[in-house]
Amino acid sequence: MTKSKNVLSVCIGVLVTLVFLTAANQKSFADDGERKFKPGEIVDTGGGMSVKILQCRGAGEAEECEVQYYRGDDLESTPRWENASFLRTAEARVIESKRRERGENAPPQTVEPARPETAPVADEEDKNADQAECDFTPPATDTSPAAKPSEQLFKAKIYRIYAVLADGTGMAPLKVGVTFESFQMGRAFTNVVKVDPGRGAYRVNDAAPVNAAIYPVVSKHIVCEQYRDGIQRRRVENKYACFKNRDGEWVCGADGIPKTTQLN
Repeated sequence: MTKSKNVLSVCIGVLVTLVFLTAANQKSFADDGERKFKPGEIVDTGGGMSVKILQCRGAGEAEECEVQYYRGDDLESTPRWENASFLRTAEARVIESKRRERGENAPPQTVEPARPETAPVADEEDKNADQAECDFTPPATDTSPAAKPSEQLFKAKIYRIYAVLADGTGMAPLKVGVTFESFQMGRAFTNVVKVDPGRGAYRVNDAAPVNAAIYPVVSKHIVCEQYRDGIQRRRVENKYACFKNRDGEWVCGADGIPKTTQLN
């Protein structure tokens, strides 16, 4: 009887060990299955641009990272939130570009079959319809420090957030277009200093100078990025704070976590 109990105990121990190892392997696979960003990490996004990961939150399609863009060693714009999938895509493009430069993973050459003259052109029409929202014309609005606050000014500044990344080098987009679907500009308020017993003195908006007029904006727009191999489109919905920075220049920084939907 004692021998049977010992055998049973050994079997149970082996079974528990197998279950533990299986769970550990599954967890490891889940952890390795998707690229995760860590605070302080520098990610090359192409075109001489990189981002420093400040913090990340959320999961799945709602995963967002607050990043600081750099052009070389110089700061580019103010910190803003980006969808984690967008950052992964940008990084993957850079990695793939470097592999091509080294002659690795060369894409197979394919020949597009000839289309009969009498064949319908529905595919081309569908493609044009899918890209109908893309307008790559840069806004001609005056964005100088002397410009008056207006919807067109702030749209131009939001456009600049994306256009600054487009220079056609590496895996950076050749050009960028932003089409606004909706745009709401709220009443300005003054960036005053407040005092909290727990945290001390603080500004309503830490990025803006004290006493600056801040214009809240809510925007829903489509961002189109033209690459050598096609156009990438995504819809972005977010809040922005527009104001004059310490140098007297107009800026519009993200004031929340954007909702980003990849359209293709």
